[in-house]
Amino acid sequence: MAKKRKTDKSKTIRLMWIVVMTPVAVAALMLTLAAVGAFGRIPSFEELENPKSNLATEVYADNGKVLGSFFVQNRSYVQYADLFSTDPTAVYNISGHAVPPLAAALIAVEDERFYSHSGIDYRSLARVGFKTLLLGQSQGGGSTITQQLAKNLFPRDTVRNRGKVARTAKLVQSKFKEWITAIKLEHNYTKNEIAAMYLNTVGYGSNAYGIKSAASTFFGKSPSELNIQEAAVLVGVVNAPTRYSPIINPQNSLNRRNVVLSRMRSSGA
Repeated sequence: MAKKRKTDKSKTIRLMWIVVMTPVAVAALMLTLAAVGAFGRIPSFEELENPKSNLATEVYADNGKVLGSFFVQNRSYVQYADLFSTDPTAVYNISGHAVPPLAAALIAVEDERFYSHSGIDYRSLARVGFKTLLLGQSQGGGSTITQQLAKNLFPRDTVRNRGKVARTAKLVQSKFKEWITAIKLEHNYTKNEIAAMYLNTVGYGSNAYGIKSAASTFFGKSPSELNIQEAAVLVGVVNAPTRYSPIINPQNSLNRRNVVLSRMRSSGA
């Protein structure tokens, strides 16, 4: 009887290991296939070093003021150093790093462990997977800032007029490609550069693309002139540019701003 109980216990342990390790093995296999291009072409290191974006052509006066601009998308880039406030006291601490208000708001809302992962946040993925697969709760999230940057720089292939299975399969393939691209981005750029690139590539609504254009469009300021409340508004609007637009839906924008500020406080920024 004791021998039988021992055998049953061993079988149970083996089964538990199989249940735990099978998803890990499948994920590792999918990542390998994505890395070798089985799901489509992955951006090269050269493309990662020189990502293409639609930038506005700005016309300057002799005194350095912008007279006007020509654009398909109203977008201008700024460097990470340009995100720091002109107020020297407006510096926030995230995981031991001194960061400007815009970056602090972004990390608090989108990726609290930004400085501790290498492009993929496995803890967040495990949480999302557990709630989605085991609890049956539809969960978003889990994507790091770097993964979102990968998606912005190299948009997903779309599948139109096809069934749910085809769309799901394409989404899974795209996710693994984004993971590989995120890892490459982490190897090519510093965390600060990735944060700045993200803020430069996203749309903020009202035909404003990139943080420099957004700061000018909504507040008539440069990114370095924004106070923390204004920075929180712009970071918050990215989630849904129309719903949280300070121009179209000011009350929604105010509520979203308060959520961002609350996240910053809870993250210790």
